[in-house]
Amino acid sequence: MLNDKPTVCVVIPLYNGAESIGQTLDSLTEQTRRPDKVIVIDDGSTDQGPQIVRDFVAPFPVLLLQQANQGPASARNQGIFNASETFIAFLDADDQWHPQKLEKQLALYEQLTADGHDVGLIDCYQMSEFSDGRRQLEDRRKSGQHFADFMRENVINGTSGVLVRREVLVALNGFDQTLRFAEDRLLWTRIAERWEIHTVPEILHRRGVNAGNITAQPIKYYPHKMRFIELFLTRYGATLSKQQRIHFVLANHAEFLAAFSRRGEHAQVIKVFRNMLGHSWQTLFFSRGKPTLRYVYAVAKTLRKTS
Repeated sequence: MLNDKPTVCVVIPLYNGAESIGQTLDSLTEQTRRPDKVIVIDDGSTDQGPQIVRDFVAPFPVLLLQQANQGPASARNQGIFNASETFIAFLDADDQWHPQKLEKQLALYEQLTADGHDVGLIDCYQMSEFSDGRRQLEDRRKSGQHFADFMRENVINGTSGVLVRREVLVALNGFDQTLRFAEDRLLWTRIAERWEIHTVPEILHRRGVNAGNITAQPIKYYPHKMRFIELFLTRYGATLSKQQRIHFVLANHAEFLAAFSRRGEHAQVIKVFRNMLGHSWQTLFFSRGKPTLRYVYAVAKTLRKTS
């Protein structure tokens, strides 16, 4: 690897991203270390996003692939298996990179490899910017073996900050296409089983979060989260203690309970809480009782509306 110049392919899944894809591609042209190829996978868009990609003038090859809507896992896999570069860098169609993103990640990879580390994935810090003006920093720093951490939570700061050796992705057959949510955490966990994961400790990409974002549509993606829980426990449940399994299930459900609560979708809050309670009585005290408080509030609002 050190004797050959590594190459990078950026993989961008696109679904109705006409408002942002131009800025996303612009951020690639501003890289101090430009990508060798960009593959955009149109996942059944009905807007002008694909045409914007066709018309974009770039200093690197841009390949547009198109498919019927199958979700981001399928779209990213199309990019992975149509690429031939050393590295795959993922970028969502509503996110942008800092100009030094690729340069700094490749420099860290070369340094670590020279020191004998078997690195599978490198990420960076992420700044999420919400359409209502809120900002949220994701700054979990990794520096080696992190498989155990993924048993508790997804410690990757954001998919758009990930740089992975393509041979690693091919060895694991890419993302699980049966999932349309949390498919990234499952793949990152599988990578962490066998390879090291490291972080460039700087904010090197911006994540845009709007009403069309997956995480802003909890009712659509909650069934996929339940499917993720099932798949994850089938693969890793035996490595966890009973208490760890309970915590894993409750934490994943609580993520959606909180999302429904923020949106005032009280019937869904009640449904998720009862799912959690059916799994364990510890739901009552989980996360300092926050799910229980949200449930009580949702029940009260529902009764008030009924009366």
